Amino acid sequence: MKKFLKSVCYICFGCFLTCADLAGAQTDDFQRWQKDFEKQALSDGILQTTLDKYIPKMKLLPNIIETDMKKPEFLQNFWDYTALRLTNEKVENAKQIKHTYTTWFKRVSEKYHVPTEYLLALWSMETNLGGFMGKTSLLNSLGSLAYHPRRREFFTKELLAYFHILESEPYPPQYGSWDGGFGHFQFMPTTFMAYAVDADGNGTKSLTGSIPDALASAANYLHKMGWNENEPWGREVILPENFDWELVGQTKEVKEWGEKGILPLNMKEFPQTEADIMATLRAPMGSMGPAFLTYPNFKLINRWNKLELYALTTGILSDMIADKRQMPVRPEGFRALRTEEFLKLQQILAEKGYYRGAIDGMLGPNMRKAIRMFQRDNKMITDGYPNGEFLIKLDSYNKELN
Repeated sequence: MKKFLKSVCYICFGCFLTCADLAGAQTDDFQRWQKDFEKQALSDGILQTTLDKYIPKMKLLPNIIETDMKKPEFLQNFWDYTALRLTNEKVENAKQIKHTYTTWFKRVSEKYHVPTEYLLALWSMETNLGGFMGKTSLLNSLGSLAYHPRRREFFTKELLAYFHILESEPYPPQYGSWDGGFGHFQFMPTTFMAYAVDADGNGTKSLTGSIPDALASAANYLHKMGWNENEPWGREVILPENFDWELVGQTKEVKEWGEKGILPLNMKEFPQTEADIMATLRAPMGSMGPAFLTYPNFKLINRWNKLELYALTTGILSDMIADKRQMPVRPEGFRALRTEEFLKLQQILAEKGYYRGAIDGMLGPNMRKAIRMFQRDNKMITDGYPNGEFLIKLDSYNKELN
């Protein structure tokens, strides 16, 4: 028994040394990276005194890197994504805060030509109207992400911008989200440098402590990107029977879509003022969900956040705040697809020659194309979405060939 315990102790001690060695090696590597970053920062015009003050305070946060690399448990889908963000409570809260800051919303909207409902929708999406702006040290989160190779180039630019903010602002932001966003609208440092505004005139651009600064900065960002106040973000539409699903993702004038039998939700026809607008047809869940025509303003929301579901949800939320529509209705019996299931699906389609791309769990253009090809070969609706019929057929097909 003593020999056994002695062996266990040796094993545990050996594991401890291995873990300690790995941690030590990572710390040494992080310190080397800090020295390289310091040289880069000096060449970018940041003062040595600033670097001497902040670089020694920078800590590596392995959990931030793990979060950045983690895959979601479920494949993101329209119904689950919107269920958390499109609620009556959020709409009522937005209307209440609009009432609270009526003067500033009016002033900002008139100056930057961005309707209030879009600012409220983005504010709600980013921080639940300021309810949670993040508690992670920006110095540590940006430093950790700039250190890690996966997105080093992107986050090095953001970290450099953050050091410029530390130098230029009397009260720079200290805390934010794990990925470096901060303030009511979760600006990244480069976005702050380009678009932040001192709306209340107190000599500092505070996106965490000043509602006027935050609203004006968000509106300035959209305005300078080209927001058109005379056009909506898009519209939910009704597709005709026997619709050609190959048209999803294409861009045409609104009047052309109308000629193909597409109608706006709750309307007999599209407004004449929208007839010549170039619109993209989107169906994020194929036949299992709603369809939308998205206009140029949608692209600007998508620049704020590249996720299609984010931009669609923001657009819908803005319409709900403006009392232009009701909440989307989730169909009964819908089951979310797990990421591990989708990875297996990608692998099967790749093995059968339908899919050529990374096995990454992402429902991107190449994956949609592969699904459509399989659906076409098996006389199914070619909507490019892995619905129940598709999964059953693919499973059967896979078993037959194996």
